[in-house]
Amino acid sequence: MLLDPVSLSEYRTEISAIGDPLFHGETSLYIEDIINSKSQHMIFALFRSGRVAGFFVLSSVLDEAEIIEVAVSENLRRNGIASQLMTEVFEWCEKNGVAHIFLEVRESNFPAIEYYKK
Repeated sequence: MLLDPVSLSEYRTEISAIGDPLFHGETSLYIEDIINSKSQHMIFALFRSGRVAGFFVLSSVLDEAEIIEVAVSENLRRNGIASQLMTEVFEWCEKNGVAHIFLEVRESNFPAIEYYKK
């Protein structure tokens, strides 16, 4: 689900807690910028039992998009959450005329690399 600023305000703490600590608070900055309409970033989230299970941060300009961050709650990994979010993001991109989607991943992030190879 693409979160609007009101929903984002409600779930900002949960989303920030799931985010990668290597981003050093960037997730919180993305959230604040979206809430204050100062960003072209979007956050897609998936919920389980009323809580944020995972999220994607996406940036889109013209016909290009970049997946900035992917995070799934540690206790819910390997349950298809990232795949469901990826499908939703791809569908949003297709509906909104995005022709190219980019993603970067750290060379040391072996679980993510294996997932993206699928």
